[in-house]
Amino acid sequence: MADLSTTYMGLTLPSPLVLASSSLTNKVENFLAAEQHGAGAVVLRSLFEEQIEAVDSALQEALSKNSEISAEAQNFFPRQVIGPQEYLRLIGSAKKAVRIPVIASLNCVAPGSWSGYAKQIEEAGADGLEVNLYGVQADPAVSGAEVENRYHEIIAGIRDSVKIPMAVKLSPFFTALANTVSRFDATGVQAFVLFNRFLQPDFSVEKLSLRSDMSLSQPGEMLLPLRWIALLYGRVKADLSASTGVHDAAGVIKMMLAGATTVQLAAALVKNGVPYLAKLRDGLEDFMDKRGYGNIEDFRGTLSQRVIREPGAFERAQYVQLILSQNS
Repeated sequence: MADLSTTYMGLTLPSPLVLASSSLTNKVENFLAAEQHGAGAVVLRSLFEEQIEAVDSALQEALSKNSEISAEAQNFFPRQVIGPQEYLRLIGSAKKAVRIPVIASLNCVAPGSWSGYAKQIEEAGADGLEVNLYGVQADPAVSGAEVENRYHEIIAGIRDSVKIPMAVKLSPFFTALANTVSRFDATGVQAFVLFNRFLQPDFSVEKLSLRSDMSLSQPGEMLLPLRWIALLYGRVKADLSASTGVHDAAGVIKMMLAGATTVQLAAALVKNGVPYLAKLRDGLEDFMDKRGYGNIEDFRGTLSQRVIREPGAFERAQYVQLILSQNS
């Protein structure tokens, strides 16, 4: 039988399947089910910048109603908002419940007192920390360089404050993503998670109002992280973790062929239940057995740009070929 164990962020995982930050990582029973059905680690729901900054019940109430605007909020989260102390207790409960690594998550957009909270998370027993940099940069006076510098300050500050391994969850919306990731890589973070999903507001024609529904990812969305993992594999020191759009075993396998060390799953498990992890694990094992792969490293990254015979397929060359072939 194939060996599914891997090392992510310096942590030993029994499999590359990770229960991603979502409504499913609110409850200890889901951690237990995930471990039982093949998860290699769990990422707890995020502790949001807005939650930490909330100082009165009025703001807490506002946050619980529509102020959380990331892909991990709204439908993915319960209505009530917990504070930092409750979050620390969740970490403790998770660590007591499972043997697989428990990774905490901070969701922030601006430099602040993150070092102190990161340290408390470390002291609460988290095995690692995922920092989700989520923000829509709508101010025309703010340049891309300013945004990158702000994020770099956040990452470097948190990285210097804790000893546990740290991952950074990014959006794809950078002018030069490879350069940005390379710069962040130099801070010494252990992994990058590609990518987070932004809430896309909609309008209600009937009510003439804004709608903020949160939809689950679709399989087609995996192509963006697939491409960038294939491009970045071997070019940064940090591990790469795939997130968004993976709904079946084939998707898991593709991400690992591109170079992903782990694959984070939320929508597929919200839709099919946590036990669906077992089907994904079995599909991965079956692929490895049929191909004669004894362990993950035997095939990880074998279709990355660094290795593939036609590296231009990940950039402009394939686009040009497809367009010209359609016009001929």
